[in-house]
Amino acid sequence: MKTAKILKWATLLIAVIAVIGCVVWFTRPSEPVPVAKIEPARIIDVRPMVKLCSVEIYEEVPVKAKIGTRHLVARETLTGTISFDLEKIEQQWEGDTLVVTLPPEIVEVYESTDPGAYKVIDRWNDKILAGSNFTAAEENEIKRQVVEAWRDSIYSRGYVRRARTEAVKNLEAMLRPFVPGKEVRIKDNSEK
Repeated sequence: MKTAKILKWATLLIAVIAVIGCVVWFTRPSEPVPVAKIEPARIIDVRPMVKLCSVEIYEEVPVKAKIGTRHLVARETLTGTISFDLEKIEQQWEGDTLVVTLPPEIVEVYESTDPGAYKVIDRWNDKILAGSNFTAAEENEIKRQVVEAWRDSIYSRGYVRRARTEAVKNLEAMLRPFVPGKEVRIKDNSEK
């Protein structure tokens, strides 16, 4: 019987403590909500905004390499752009015509970072029972050489010529609203 009384008082004490805890929890002052602070916008660098990009490049190219008696055949995806830095534009007025000279092109070509952008198709060694694996440094050098060779071939493929033609059209369309009633002529002094 004493055990029942102790259990009854313990249960009552726990219930009272729970009620007091709930009252304290729900009546305590809430923490103030922090006020959102909006700061004025800051322009850190506008140079990327003044590039006129006229051609984006995405192409899969074959890779064939040899180091010593080891050979490699792979496929690599390249990406890049042909753009023009509008900060380097030369302009002058000839009568009522604004003459703008297109600056030199900026050719950027990179190995794609997409999954599966580089895939080895085959490796072999001319020596029987010799290893055909390439080190990561060797493969990176091969990929770098592929990027450089492809960058050089962009001119012969006509990509730069097409980019310059599009840049002339785009630049003329961009400038025409700024000189209403006047003519705009874009000069392309490219040598390639």
